[in-house]
Amino acid sequence: MKILILNGSARKEKGVTGRLLKSLIKGFTDGGAEAKDVQVQGLNITPCTACLSCLHKKSGDCILDDDMSGIYQDLKASDMLVIATPVYFDGMSGALKIVMDRCVCCMEPFLTKDHSGRVRHTHAWRMPKRCMLISTAGFPEMETFDPLITMFRAQAANFGAEIVGEICIPGSIALQVAPDRLTHHLQLIEEAGKIIASGRRISADLLEKLNTPPIEVDEYLTLSAEYEAWCRKKLGLL
Repeated sequence: MKILILNGSARKEKGVTGRLLKSLIKGFTDGGAEAKDVQVQGLNITPCTACLSCLHKKSGDCILDDDMSGIYQDLKASDMLVIATPVYFDGMSGALKIVMDRCVCCMEPFLTKDHSGRVRHTHAWRMPKRCMLISTAGFPEMETFDPLITMFRAQAANFGAEIVGEICIPGSIALQVAPDRLTHHLQLIEEAGKIIASGRRISADLLEKLNTPPIEVDEYLTLSAEYEAWCRKKLGLL
């Protein structure tokens, strides 16, 4: 199995998203899959200009010549796509959103109904047949991920891709103050990676454990007070 990971974090490997991916990739490789991690931050990728050349002039080909060309090749060669991003203003990172918008060139101008009866475009070429989301957020509540999950599911439907799982771990501000509190979840993520690489489905029980916040709200506020104190010092407010 070939798995393409698009990491939309501005902090790349250094942030909580990077820690989550490190465990996931280990699980993938230990399970026998081939995983490629692409850091989209810093790539030369122009936002979609809505020129519609990919629909009306040369089906399936984007007219823009930039680093997205390599990502197109990786998408076409992969069995599964992992969308990895922290929550930025209730959605995915801007760098990753640009990449996802540019995937419009996989579609044709023709219309059809999908299995649910929704109208979709037919495809000039197919995105990976399976996809998953892995994310973190600064705030401690799971509701923080709702807008991102809605967008992810809509994108998967447009691409005709099966959703393998959604792993959302909140409280990253506190997790950077107390990084050891993420250890158990990292072990679970590695286990999930192995399961996916073997072609099996993640159980409902494991998904529930993965999506259980590692830090409760009150403890989160206590830990985050250290971060707030650091901010006050940096801002000269102490």
